[in-house]
Amino acid sequence: MSFRIIPREGLDVARFGELRGELRSRLGRFESFRRGEVGASTDHYVELGLLLDFDDSDRLELVEVTPAAEVLVGDVSLLGRDYRQVVDDLNRIGIVGIEDDSGMEFSEQCFALFNSAPDEDGSEVEGVTLFAPGYYG
Repeated sequence: MSFRIIPREGLDVARFGELRGELRSRLGRFESFRRGEVGASTDHYVELGLLLDFDDSDRLELVEVTPAAEVLVGDVSLLGRDYRQVVDDLNRIGIVGIEDDSGMEFSEQCFALFNSAPDEDGSEVEGVTLFAPGYYG
């Protein structure tokens, strides 16, 4: 399945602030689990490659896209490609982020690339996280 990031809003199929029930009806089969001791459960749409997290009001606030899916920003495909090439492609279209030891965060667009070894040549983007504006502060 292929999804498009809509900066600061989420994905084309799941927008920040949408209710869990609406997403469940629209997206289909999922498994629900709790990541920790507190907080709302996560809905994992295994076949779609999506994990959705919700706030205390059951509104979408965080999305993880796994390699089971394709996710794009504009025409740039993010997952399963060389990490450095993806970053270069994003920079070419004016999307610049801040790198740390787990990848690159693009705060203005509200998404991040996960890479467990961003300094290694040939490493690939392993996951993409989208977060609602204000989620991290």
